[in-house]
Amino acid sequence: MRDEPLWRGPAILRGAPMSVHLRVVRKPRPPDRPAGAHLTSSDLLLGLHARNPAAERRLLDAYAGLVERMLFRILGDVRSLEDLVQDVFARVFSRIDDVREPESLKPFITSVTVFVAREAIRKKRRHRWLAFFASDELPEVAASADPEARQGVRAFYRALETLDADDRLAFTLRIVEGQELTEVAAACKVSVATVKRRIQRAELAFVERCKKDEVLSTWLAEGDRWT
Repeated sequence: MRDEPLWRGPAILRGAPMSVHLRVVRKPRPPDRPAGAHLTSSDLLLGLHARNPAAERRLLDAYAGLVERMLFRILGDVRSLEDLVQDVFARVFSRIDDVREPESLKPFITSVTVFVAREAIRKKRRHRWLAFFASDELPEVAASADPEARQGVRAFYRALETLDADDRLAFTLRIVEGQELTEVAAACKVSVATVKRRIQRAELAFVERCKKDEVLSTWLAEGDRWT
């Protein structure tokens, strides 16, 4: 069984899932299309190899939500989310022949998503964007969220911005997304031992950054993971 997200610090990610507090603003997705509804996993992969539109729509219906959530939790930036999701699936479709077994589809999509997220992080740093979000660059907070939650979003992603790109990916997939270590390693295309080292480095850096932040330092003291 998949682990629950391990982050139990700030209220913005504690108790209710992150999706309760943060929501991505996007156009409503169209309803599922019956044309691909009957496809088995094997048929789906065969259809994808044949560049069948019904199979491609079925894949989007099945995995777009996962890709959106992963990108959002890693990057926290809704402005480019739609473009990044499109980039992920463009890469998936262009390399779909590399997937030979139906059960490899999800790990493959996850690894492509991680690659796109890593490139987005590095591109942002190359362009020397500000590490602190301006108010209109923040992930949108649900209308029910209080000012504390709004501050938490800002502080959390401000802390993530200080992490090395590879360490940040491993940290987010494990601590926030709650993936198993083996899943994180497969997504990042490294060994479990390497993932553990990256997470450890990220945790140390993250905690040090939290200690220097007025909002996160309070939540850090309230939690039981990094006290």
